[in-house]
Amino acid sequence: MSSAIYRGFHKFFAMQTGFLATLYRFLWLLPRLWADRLSTVLAHDEPAEILDLCSGSGGAMPLIVEELEKRGYDVRVILTDLYPNPRSAPGPRFTWLTDSVDATRISPKLRGVWTMFSAFHHFRPDAATAILKNAFDLRRAICIFESGPGTLLGVAMAVLVPGHVLALMPFVWPFRWVYLVFTYMIPVIPVILLWDSIVSNLRIYSPDKLHRMTKKLQAPDYGWEIGRIRLRGIPGGLPYLIGRPSGLAKQLGRRSK
Repeated sequence: MSSAIYRGFHKFFAMQTGFLATLYRFLWLLPRLWADRLSTVLAHDEPAEILDLCSGSGGAMPLIVEELEKRGYDVRVILTDLYPNPRSAPGPRFTWLTDSVDATRISPKLRGVWTMFSAFHHFRPDAATAILKNAFDLRRAICIFESGPGTLLGVAMAVLVPGHVLALMPFVWPFRWVYLVFTYMIPVIPVILLWDSIVSNLRIYSPDKLHRMTKKLQAPDYGWEIGRIRLRGIPGGLPYLIGRPSGLAKQLGRRSK
């Protein structure tokens, strides 16, 4: 795929994550539930670092960090992307890594808990498995969350997306006049996001598929937690995966006593 196509995809992804970040402000319970899961791999009594992958425009991470701060966590986030967008850093707790980062080949030099929000389904099975294998081989904690159920009912619910786009696009940050032009004057964005929602729900990996991906990634010192986050209004819940070194689990368990 040419560089121009990649950059075009990146601009769309940045717009998409900006829209999702706005939507999450209204679905306030979802970032709270994600923070619940993410907190299971963070130490409560010392600074914690998160390495966010495929960050786009930041997505839900600012709301999640806000939730973690309320619970007493001292969190710093490094945002990364194949095509970084440093101007979208949402606050002092966030730093953009200006180097291009391929989520399938994370350098061992990059520290922190790996996170990925609403992006894992963009990777084909071999690439998705490579991300999990990389975390497993390096014994890094990884948290993957999706914002769609990945079911046929989720596909049917995608018909609501254009209405959400029309209502929320003026509030998307960073603000771009071009977003308004292609939402209201030439309604391309609602159609594209409708199509993307349908395709994404068809591609989201179910817990069963995630279990198959991790079947060969087993060791006494590393464990996987896979399931669905239940949320009212989303039948079936949202798939998630957490991989954690067993030493980290034991360490956090001792600190919680």
